[in-house]
Amino acid sequence: MSSRLLLTVLLVCLLAVPIGTAMTTSQPTPPDSAARAFVADDSDPEQGALPPFVLSGLADAIAMENLTVEEASRMRDFTYNTTAPQYRVGDDEQTLREYRRDQLQSIERNRSTSLWLPDSERSNGTVVKDAHVTILGSESGVASRFNATQSGDNESHLQYIPRNGTVFAQLDYATVLPEQTCTVAGDTKTCLSYRLLDQRVNRTLRIGSQEWRATEDPPRQLSYSGARASDPTEMHVEATIETTVAVQTKIYTRDGGEWTVANTSLSEPTVFSETVKDSTRVVVTTNQPLTVTQTVVESKTGDDRLILQFDGSQSMADRRLWSTARFEGSNTRLRNVWGVYSQRRYSNATRGTQRVVDANITVDEDGAKASLSQSVTTADTETVGFPNVLELQLLAQSPSPTIQRGPNTGVLAAPEIASINGFTLTQRPAPLDRRVNLTSVPAQGTQTIVITNSDEPLTEIHDIHGDPIPIETQRTDERQTNLSTTMLNDTHARVTLSDAKSGQPLADQPLWLSGAAQPTVRTNAQGSAIIERRDLYVTTRFRGTTAASADVYYSATRTQLAFSPDPFDIYQLLMSLAGALVSIAAFLVFYLPIAYLRGGTR
Repeated sequence: MSSRLLLTVLLVCLLAVPIGTAMTTSQPTPPDSAARAFVADDSDPEQGALPPFVLSGLADAIAMENLTVEEASRMRDFTYNTTAPQYRVGDDEQTLREYRRDQLQSIERNRSTSLWLPDSERSNGTVVKDAHVTILGSESGVASRFNATQSGDNESHLQYIPRNGTVFAQLDYATVLPEQTCTVAGDTKTCLSYRLLDQRVNRTLRIGSQEWRATEDPPRQLSYSGARASDPTEMHVEATIETTVAVQTKIYTRDGGEWTVANTSLSEPTVFSETVKDSTRVVVTTNQPLTVTQTVVESKTGDDRLILQFDGSQSMADRRLWSTARFEGSNTRLRNVWGVYSQRRYSNATRGTQRVVDANITVDEDGAKASLSQSVTTADTETVGFPNVLELQLLAQSPSPTIQRGPNTGVLAAPEIASINGFTLTQRPAPLDRRVNLTSVPAQGTQTIVITNSDEPLTEIHDIHGDPIPIETQRTDERQTNLSTTMLNDTHARVTLSDAKSGQPLADQPLWLSGAAQPTVRTNAQGSAIIERRDLYVTTRFRGTTAASADVYYSATRTQLAFSPDPFDIYQLLMSLAGALVSIAAFLVFYLPIAYLRGGTR
């Protein structure tokens, strides 16, 4: 048999015997145990038994209502302050992070199947079949389905990830080699068999222009650190499967009806490479600018207050998202609008099984016919359950930040939010899947929060990933302000903002108006602004500010202006009546004669 025929056999017959694929032994449904608290998209058979807004956290519900974790999770779903909640559930006392990793590792590999997901993009190479890599989320990242921002960007389905983290990705493939094939020509038989010498997987994670390489262990996890991307960018996961194969050739001769090995040789190794990829849009939230300044206002009356200022972009994708802030020496926290919950991204997967079937063909080589036995692969597929590899989701659960008191806070009065100055981050709430028993509202950003009745300042503030955000603290004295008004005419007035003690005008300060033609105005160099009325009564508010020198806080104040109603105009009334009489007279003069003539012709 010529070498060209052997090469033809090799190329025609490189089909499939599975080497390393994946399957799952996990249940396709949520657990009916305490761990169900982590699965938001399960059914809640006792929905409504627990007030949905009084106790927002799982730990609070358990402590206040004397419930078990399993009982509470059968009533409704819960959100977390950050992507790494610390409470533990179940007999194994697992955190959410530990539960997700266990579910990820429960995907078992065997030698006969390949497991892929609805979003998987499969690839078939020379020796690799049904290969794919599919991103399953990240350990500390959170998916966002907000699809509208104030700046008009449509950054739906973004992944918000921290600067350092771990990405979860499912890599699966079936490596297939042909069975032994033999050809017979006279008293000579040539058999080819294929040996798998080596197989390696090189995995790469890329965020923006940075790249991290990972080994095969631990599987399905790719860690990164120091991500520098500051704008929304692509995160790519790439896996290259390199398979080294050699062909062993055995030549037999027939002597007296028996085949005897005459020669054995091994070809040079051949490397087959197959690359699979997956990508998603991400924002490294840790790199987004947000400056937090805390001003402690010390009043002579002892009524101290905190002024929190958050300076950053008003676009959600360009703003670091803070989650909670803790008061010094207390379990009381200031909680932002964000809530994180976990649900299944995939409930089912497809398992493909490669089956080898023997077939006989005849090859015509240089006029000589040879009988060839080769293997042919067929694929069977079935739908199977996929483990609860949960994906973290982000929503806005309240329209504005709130004060959250912890247990054992005593009988002292809690801090109170006196005022909030904010802006719209998203026009629409994040959509919820049908079985997610939570509340979702449009997201609001915060510029200034004034907190009263606070004995202690804030000591730490964290973002949605649980990472700390630097906070600058300054102390100031409170100084009273005054708003004086001067009526200019029936529709306009001048308001002047000044220091109540020194009379110094306060320039370039915002004033909020109600009942006026415009919602806000700013004071000029003389501390004055002109307002135009819309209603008879106009209320002007100054919400307070810290002076540029940062050693004085000008307190909030308000005033109301009463404009005179429009005078009764008798002349205009008479003119209106005269116009009405003229219209009636014209009707009588022109319409009645025509109606009379038409009646006479009938």
